[in-house]
Amino acid sequence: MSHTVEKVSGSSMSAFDAVLDNIILKPEPRARYNRIFVVPAYQGITDALLENHRTFEPGVYQYILSGGEEWESQLDSVIQRLLLVNESVFADPILRRKADEFILERVSCTRQWIRHYLSTRKPIDDASHQYYWQPVRERLASIGEAHSAYNTALKAKRHGVQTRFIDLAGPPNEPRESLDSQVWNRLEGVDLNCELPVVTAYASCERSDTCHDDRRYGDLTLSRIAALTEAKQAVIHQCSHLSSGDPDLIGTELVNPIGQSSYQVANELSALSHDLVHPDAIEELSQENIDLQVKCTFEPEHPGTVISHDHCSTEQKVDVVTGRDDVCVLKIILTEGNSDLADLKHQLFSLPNVNLLHHDERRETLCYYFDCSVSNFGKILTQAKKCLPNAELTVQRVALLSVLGAKISGEQTLRLGCQALEMQGILPDNIHYTEGDNSVKFAVASVQFRAALCALHDVFLNTTADRNH
Repeated sequence: MSHTVEKVSGSSMSAFDAVLDNIILKPEPRARYNRIFVVPAYQGITDALLENHRTFEPGVYQYILSGGEEWESQLDSVIQRLLLVNESVFADPILRRKADEFILERVSCTRQWIRHYLSTRKPIDDASHQYYWQPVRERLASIGEAHSAYNTALKAKRHGVQTRFIDLAGPPNEPRESLDSQVWNRLEGVDLNCELPVVTAYASCERSDTCHDDRRYGDLTLSRIAALTEAKQAVIHQCSHLSSGDPDLIGTELVNPIGQSSYQVANELSALSHDLVHPDAIEELSQENIDLQVKCTFEPEHPGTVISHDHCSTEQKVDVVTGRDDVCVLKIILTEGNSDLADLKHQLFSLPNVNLLHHDERRETLCYYFDCSVSNFGKILTQAKKCLPNAELTVQRVALLSVLGAKISGEQTLRLGCQALEMQGILPDNIHYTEGDNSVKFAVASVQFRAALCALHDVFLNTTADRNH
């Protein structure tokens, strides 16, 4: 089809006037349609409802897990934040009253549903029991998306855009459907030629769906809608460009938009950086051969970066340097008689809240890199000892950096990368590259992360220097 599916980042939603002017109203009136608009919660709202995704400061959901009634007062605080957002978005008192009435009703229904759920369900001591607590978490999270999507549809309609609010989250007491069913049922009858559907980024789902597994659930909604409706392109509008490196760590003046890249690069980038969409969304868009464009909300004329299944670089070059400083590495040195690697992988990959980022298995030395909290380090080591009691095992926190490109020279990238790190006094713990890969990875001490990131970006991507790699 000829339409696009577009999603706005939560941080962009906090600058709503820019979203309205640069995205929704930017095209000429006749060109404002043939788009499906996916809207997340305003920045900070989901953190207040669930927990801060960086600091883990508790939100309403975590207070519910703790027991007691304090979650109710926390929810009252969230209501005040929601109403303050409405005050900043709507100058028209009539529109603001509509927005206030909508969200107050949604929160009230959710509160009543949670009270009933907690009073009728048998308490479970293990607060991590996913299937017991997931319905509560889901309904709390959906408040933020319903709030922002309703506001967006209401405000855009005030400016002459024929919008339709599509609530994939749904009222708390409605039966849950599969994501596919909801998309088909809610979008049925929408004429994209003359209507702009504004869709909640959060969708209530059956347990079999994977839409709750990550705070980047809006990315999964974006990719699924794009796939089901056979969109010509998926678009993400975020506060900054998808750049050659993290501007906050490297410096805004030293990074540049990537411009063009491949899904192979995007897949690796999404695993190490939350600046790009969820890996599952990348995979689905790639399988459906739907290009992904990542644009900066504040530079609407800039084409941003296009990630394409068909992209093939004509020259060997690095596209991006990325990484993170909080990775758990399990290093195994095998001894004679250790061979039960299949069981080891099964046990490790089955651990809850432990996600594999990269692994390298070479002869007697194995390295597994995980995205997990420090509290899981011991669990990883315990499982490894059970499977390989005679092996030499170490678990530690490291920084994992990746030099990525659609077409790179592995040998040259290794050499230049090691030289750049050595000049900064950094000796990598491990280096990983396999012929034909799109990346070279360097594991360094966590405290050396920023220095290593800047050094690698400088040698490969500093356009102010006269280099041609």
